[in-house]
Amino acid sequence: MAVTVSFATNILPLFTPVDINCMKTKGVNLSSYAYMSVPQNAQNVLDHLKGTTPPPMPPSGPWPAANIALFQSWIDGGYQP
Repeated sequence: MAVTVSFATNILPLFTPVDINCMKTKGVNLSSYAYMSVPQNAQNVLDHLKGTTPPPMPPSGPWPAANIALFQSWIDGGYQP
C-alpha cells in the first residue's frame, strides 16, 4: 500500500520560516500550495534542493537525501494537497 505524501502534512513542515520568508522575496512562495503545485514551480524548487540548479536551496541549509526523496514522492504522487 503506497503512502500518500501531502503538501500540508509532509512538505510544508520541511521548510523553516527563514526559508519561506527568504524565498518569498525572490518570488518563490514555498508556503503556498497553489504556487508549489504548479509542476514547473515544484520542479524548479526540487532542482535547487538537489543542487543541480544554483543557488542551492533552502537558505537554512541543505536537506538530507530523505527529505529530497519525500519531495520527489510528493511530485510523483500528483501534488497532493
